[in-house]
Amino acid sequence: MAKIVALHYFAVVTRCTSLRDAATQLDIHPNVLARHISQLEYYMNAPLIERSPLGIRLTAAGELLAAKLDRTINELDHVVRLIDDLKGLRGGLVGVHAAEGVASAILVPVLAAFAIRHPHVRARLRTGTAKDAVRAIEDASCDLALTFFAPASDAIAVIRRVRLPQFIIAPPDHPVTRAGGTACAALERYRWVLPGPEFGVRSYIERAAAEAGCRIVPTFEAASLDLQRTLIEQAGALGVLPRAAVAEEIAAGTMVAVPFPETMPVETSLDLCIPAARQPSYAAERLRRDLEGALARVQP
Repeated sequence: MAKIVALHYFAVVTRCTSLRDAATQLDIHPNVLARHISQLEYYMNAPLIERSPLGIRLTAAGELLAAKLDRTINELDHVVRLIDDLKGLRGGLVGVHAAEGVASAILVPVLAAFAIRHPHVRARLRTGTAKDAVRAIEDASCDLALTFFAPASDAIAVIRRVRLPQFIIAPPDHPVTRAGGTACAALERYRWVLPGPEFGVRSYIERAAAEAGCRIVPTFEAASLDLQRTLIEQAGALGVLPRAAVAEEIAAGTMVAVPFPETMPVETSLDLCIPAARQPSYAAERLRRDLEGALARVQP
């Protein structure tokens, strides 16, 4: 147990510039932290950090340990959850990684109902790209991922895939809502807000536009869904999102969802992914079933 505690402490040290800063984050005395690091160095038979008046830096051995540490700790946490399951403790933690465009529309309602039925289960939520989701599954920091265009990986299994059309999301009085407003020449003139090129959805939009002989250049790049909404409302920009992502705004009349022209269909793949080889915990298995049910009910 002492070695596990020392590993947790070292993980914090790797993100700090001094032992004092790390000790403050851990809420322990710096001497206690230094003792744990010394014990870990003794166990590894190698120095892990170098101290100087300017702070600390990792040695080559420390860099090597740090590179493997997050995944090791996540795997240990996963084993703890499985042991709790064996003891009949229906609690624990489930990690979920989601594309922000569907997190609030699909994931949050499922989690809200899940929390009522399983009040002792905690959920750790992360958002990001499809590549981020795969990495999170690979390093065991999440149990489930809901993402667009999951890349091929031996570490994940796609257990549910739904086709989800993307719409042009616009203010209600925008020219794109009028007759001829979605013609290619018109689309090229508008202001757009799109996620960065690291997102699969962005690549798909650009490819679909190019195949239709159209070039869409974003005026704004924003990964945050809240920023995209704000730029649509206040800057008159056009976004590209599933209708469900702005369902409340559409119902309130502050935004409209305009279909892309038939010559430029933008339809994405929404994938529910799990680890290919890691045994799911009780909480992860129950949440997976709930998400599968929600995806079966998704309306384009």
